[in-house]
Amino acid sequence: MMKTPSSFTSQQGAVLIVSTILLVGVTVLALSSMHTGLMEILMSDNDEARTRSFQSAQSGIEAVATDANFPVVGGVGTSNCTASKSGITCDQTSLTLPNGFDTNKHWARTERLNPLYACPPRVVGTSCDNFKVAHFSVDSRYSNVPNRGGRSEVVQGHLIHVPVPGEEKVIRDVDITAP
Repeated sequence: MMKTPSSFTSQQGAVLIVSTILLVGVTVLALSSMHTGLMEILMSDNDEARTRSFQSAQSGIEAVATDANFPVVGGVGTSNCTASKSGITCDQTSLTLPNGFDTNKHWARTERLNPLYACPPRVVGTSCDNFKVAHFSVDSRYSNVPNRGGRSEVVQGHLIHVPVPGEEKVIRDVDITAP
C-alpha cells in the first residue's frame, strides 16, 4: 500500500535530531583528533630540538678537548673561555672553536681542577713514572632558544697526559723483540 502525502506531515522530525547529534559527535571527535595530532607534532619538534642542542653542546666539548688550543697552564680555578659571557668571568679568552661553530650559539670554558700534575688513574694504562695528568673541567653550552632550537649545557671532566720532563722512557735495541 502506498503512503499518501498526508502521512508525511504526521512525522515529528526525529531523524533530523538524531542525525544532528551524530554530526556534532563526529565533529567533536575530528577536532579532538586534530588537536592530539598537533600536540604530537609539537612534542616531536621539542624532542628533536632537545636532542640537537645536546649534540651541539657535546660537539663543543669534543672540539675543545681534542683541539691543540687546550693549554695546560695555571693553578686551581684558572679558566679559559671562547668569549666573555655575562655573569661568567674567565682568566683568558683564547679558546677557539673550529669553523662551522656559530659563536652566537656555542660557548665553551675550561677550568683547571688541580694545581699540580697527578698520577693517571689505573684504567688509563700508563704509569706515573712516565706520565702525569692535568685535571680539567670542560663546559660547553649551546643555545638557540629564539629560533625554538633548544638550549643545552654539558660539563665533562678531562685529563691531559703530560710527559714527565727528563724521565721519558728510552727504548733500546735490547727492548725490541723481533717477530
